[in-house]
Amino acid sequence: MVSGATPSRTTNYLMQQLEAVDRVTATHSFAVAELVWRLCAEIGFGGGYGWLYEAGLLHDIGKMYIPRSVLMSRKVFTPAERRAMEAHVTYTGQILKYYRYHPAIIEACEQHHERLDGSGYPRGLTGEGLSAGGRLIAVADVFSALVSPRPYRGALPVRKALDIVMEEAYKGKLDAEIAGYLLKVIANQKFDLIRSF
Repeated sequence: MVSGATPSRTTNYLMQQLEAVDRVTATHSFAVAELVWRLCAEIGFGGGYGWLYEAGLLHDIGKMYIPRSVLMSRKVFTPAERRAMEAHVTYTGQILKYYRYHPAIIEACEQHHERLDGSGYPRGLTGEGLSAGGRLIAVADVFSALVSPRPYRGALPVRKALDIVMEEAYKGKLDAEIAGYLLKVIANQKFDLIRSF
């Protein structure tokens, strides 16, 4: 865990539950949280962004309710399987609302698969409809997913992952400014890739 980031007891409990069900997603969530933290520091946010670290941890918590046959699939999803996987965002929102998390955390987690051009899910939000937290977690989530092994593919090299993130930003899907800060975080070696991924 990065210094200065102190998740709540509830978050620690939920992360333990996630790790028991799906260690791959739990590891990914810790990596996303740490990258979000580093991005916030690079951007120059004040010290009050611990909630974004917590949102990074919790963004995929709804995957606890996705069937393991879908989570661990090594093949291309059928339309029904894709819908089942995408439902994790809705489950995440429901879990966080049940535990009465701050609305900013819930919003950021519910938006991490939204895209600026409206091509994301679950609501197809565009541009100004996406919060800063949602935009941050989206960039961190994509990068972390690309450099981490998945049941259906190996981990991509860091350079290739950065190229994909920048291409998505160029296409207007991811926030270009945040993607630029990601490049700085990696280039300045402020994010320990070997340890975190």
